[in-house]
Amino acid sequence: MSSNVGRVVRIPRSLPREAVLVAAGLLLIYVVWGSVYVAIRYVVVDVPALLSIGVRYVVAGVVLVAYIAARRGPRVLRAGRRAMVSCLLLALLLQVLTNGTTTWAEGAGVQAGPAALLTALAPIAIVLLRLGTGDRPRAVTWIGIVIGFVGLTVLIVGGRGVPGFPLWPSLLIVASAGCWAVGSFLQPRLLLPADTFVTAAYQLLIGGVVLTVAGVVGGERTSFDFPVGTWIVLAFLTASSVVSYTTYVWLLHHAPISLVSTHAYVNPVVAVLLGWAWLGEPITWPVVVGGAVVLVAVGLVMAERRRLPQEPPVA
Repeated sequence: MSSNVGRVVRIPRSLPREAVLVAAGLLLIYVVWGSVYVAIRYVVVDVPALLSIGVRYVVAGVVLVAYIAARRGPRVLRAGRRAMVSCLLLALLLQVLTNGTTTWAEGAGVQAGPAALLTALAPIAIVLLRLGTGDRPRAVTWIGIVIGFVGLTVLIVGGRGVPGFPLWPSLLIVASAGCWAVGSFLQPRLLLPADTFVTAAYQLLIGGVVLTVAGVVGGERTSFDFPVGTWIVLAFLTASSVVSYTTYVWLLHHAPISLVSTHAYVNPVVAVLLGWAWLGEPITWPVVVGGAVVLVAVGLVMAERRRLPQEPPVA
């Protein structure tokens, strides 16, 4: 007689569909956003910084609007005044003051790996913002915050003597990480278009127009006579603007911001390694020491955040 008689056979449950989608979305932004820092560094050698990001955001926004209109009908694109103001605010914080500033800073000499490490401080800024909501972090979080500032000091001070760390552009990237934190913190609390794709499309369009105008007013000019490789990388960046940012917006509505923000300590690892392998960027001691300290700090902060309840749903 079979030994299985009388036993209760447990059939493993499949993971919930949303959990699978969240995991896939996180993997996408881990890999794509890590490589974006390197792609930007590659492009700004041939293309003015603000025009490069502004034009590709406009193109990405138009493509997304066309897709929405063709797939779901033009009526889906309608949004009230309050929702459009929210899109404008987020576009200024995320597309312009964060991504535009980072692109400009890389054009000013900040290498891809250091740029990614400096932006890794965004989750720490989010924790500080949550203090205003009455949230009281545990001791481990405060330890992580202090360690994070130690890592930032190592990166900025130690980096002054090695390639890839011009002081003022590096500090601007730190400030841009704060803008990203503010935008990510506010997004679940704002009234936005009901459709996630519509939200992403309007933010890309608004941010792209502002950055393009800023580039033209700032005196940037280009002939569009770029090498084939630059066009290919620009196409990748444009596609990533649609796919990865839409995914990020969706994740903010379907997962805790603490989990979504874990990309902040995965992206730098991808950027440092890819920058070394593709662009030949040196992995210097400030990158290794300061970067490791920052990532440990972010890890401590995120470990504490993951134990807390999920963020409140969008109003």
